[in-house]
Amino acid sequence: MSSIADACGGGDSARPLVPGSLRGYRTWRLASRLENVPDGMLPMTSVTRRDVLWTPTMTAACTPDVGPTLRRRPPERSHAAPSSGCKCGIYAWYAPDDTALLRARVFGAVEASGIVLMGDRGFRAERARVTAVVTRRPRLAAACGRAGITVYRRKRDLLRDHPPEDVTALLGPPPPEAETDDASTSRAHLLDGFDRALLFAVWARTALLLLAAFVLPVFGTVLFAALAELGLFALIVSRLHT
Repeated sequence: MSSIADACGGGDSARPLVPGSLRGYRTWRLASRLENVPDGMLPMTSVTRRDVLWTPTMTAACTPDVGPTLRRRPPERSHAAPSSGCKCGIYAWYAPDDTALLRARVFGAVEASGIVLMGDRGFRAERARVTAVVTRRPRLAAACGRAGITVYRRKRDLLRDHPPEDVTALLGPPPPEAETDDASTSRAHLLDGFDRALLFAVWARTALLLLAAFVLPVFGTVLFAALAELGLFALIVSRLHT
């Protein structure tokens, strides 16, 4: 989970905190059909913590990342969640497509509030309220309806009503790009040159084939086309091995 924490709400970059709520996107797993879900809870769990059933509004607490089969008592809370330097908090992404990093069957939008630590692509929040989900499962749809959570059948419909927020002003200017070495630079120029050479070769081949079709007999045209294909293939191979 460390790679997810680094990208989604690292929270150690000293970005300013502002009052209000912040929209984000995340995914969940469906709870087992055999699992008894108490009233007021939703039949869906966190992707990385299958023992954590969600409620319509969640409040973060710093607890060890243990699975459902490890019945250890969590230690006493040493700090409020989320906290800089820790990975605790409720995670969500700014962009809906980033949720593909953790594939699950339920996609939805949340409104984060309280303390929110912002990372490059997502955040960790103190509280998160589920505002909308995409599902066709009657059990989950009914539970969300009772909780006042909007249910959609298609992701695009959810994003139409709950579009991503512009967080550019909160994130500040992007970090400077790392300098590339001479080998990387020359490789980039090589690829640019290869693209131009390939485009020119394709157009030249097309023009020559049209000319041959009007000038040469059928056998000559076929032979010329075969030679043109071999020449183009040789060009591609030579460029890729440069």
